[in-house]
Amino acid sequence: MFEKYSYKQKCMALIGIFLMLSITAYKRSFHTLFQVMEEYNALSAKVADINKKANNTEGLRRDIAYLDQIIGKEGITKEMVQQGIVSYASEKHPQVSINDLQPIHVFADENHKIVTNQLDVTGNSNQLMQLGYDFEKGFNYSRIVSMNFYTTKKNNKSEVLHLKMIFQNYEIAMFQNNNQ
Repeated sequence: MFEKYSYKQKCMALIGIFLMLSITAYKRSFHTLFQVMEEYNALSAKVADINKKANNTEGLRRDIAYLDQIIGKEGITKEMVQQGIVSYASEKHPQVSINDLQPIHVFADENHKIVTNQLDVTGNSNQLMQLGYDFEKGFNYSRIVSMNFYTTKKNNKSEVLHLKMIFQNYEIAMFQNNNQ
């Protein structure tokens, strides 16, 4: 049956069949393989990017913890900070008396908001020093920016030692300019 065709025609037929089988194999197998390889490379790049960002989030957590330690914890209302100051002083040092608690003072400009609390306590020098130290090291709602020791005379007889502490929290102000 194939004897009537010359070698050149047989070779051309084989090349044609080879091309048809190659195209069919490419469309059926290799085309999807190449698509899968492209998708795998794209997903691998995304995974690497996510892992890089995940490693960066731990650094961001450390930075936020460091900033919270320096300027006070974020996301706490000013009333909670003041209540925390009073409860911390009364629970940790019951022998120290709270003499005066000033109202909360808020200063805000277009970029920042500063919340200031002021606490005046009385006691002996060791108690007041320990209270100041504990606030500095263990209280994380706000930071002490000023401590002032002073004495007052009580009924012209005895002197009372006072410690005035000023606490501040710094926040980024989010003001909107409404010119309507």
